[in-house]
Amino acid sequence: MNEDIILIVIGILFLFVLVGIIAKRIIFFDNEKDLYANILFFFWGLCFGGVISLYPDLAIYSLFQKIFFWLGAIIFGALALRCLAQTLTTSIKGNGVVLGIFMFIFKLLFTLIMIAFILGKISEMFDDDKDKKKGNIVVILAVFALLKVFWKPLKNFFINGDKVREKRGELMQADPEANG
Repeated sequence: MNEDIILIVIGILFLFVLVGIIAKRIIFFDNEKDLYANILFFFWGLCFGGVISLYPDLAIYSLFQKIFFWLGAIIFGALALRCLAQTLTTSIKGNGVVLGIFMFIFKLLFTLIMIAFILGKISEMFDDDKDKKKGNIVVILAVFALLKVFWKPLKNFFINGDKVREKRGELMQADPEANG
């Protein structure tokens, strides 16, 4: 019962965001930099987690290995935090504080689900079943072909910062020389 309620709430929130994007009221990704910062947060966070997972063995490492461990942890952690902060500030700047924080969390969850879906489909390709493997390769190639075809329209749909600001009238106020 509780799972049903959670799924209904998530569905309603998704519809709210989708309607806001279509009506050009909500900025989902402000620009490509925002999109890639959101994706790279998970990449750098995964790298940070991989380095930190080595921490229990730190006592047996040489000094050189300890230096690389801490350098990796600091660099990957800083890159992940930078991407996270960039996504948060862009969301707040484009949508205001309350809606911006909501959109920040929504974008992170949306990106995480998309990454999990894509990686899950790729991992299915490497199953042990030989007959299934051939079919999965075809499915994966079809998914990548569809992504190639639909990447530009999807990107134009989700990266909507300029369209929303144009509808709000903010572009004309920000740069009057460009419009006249």
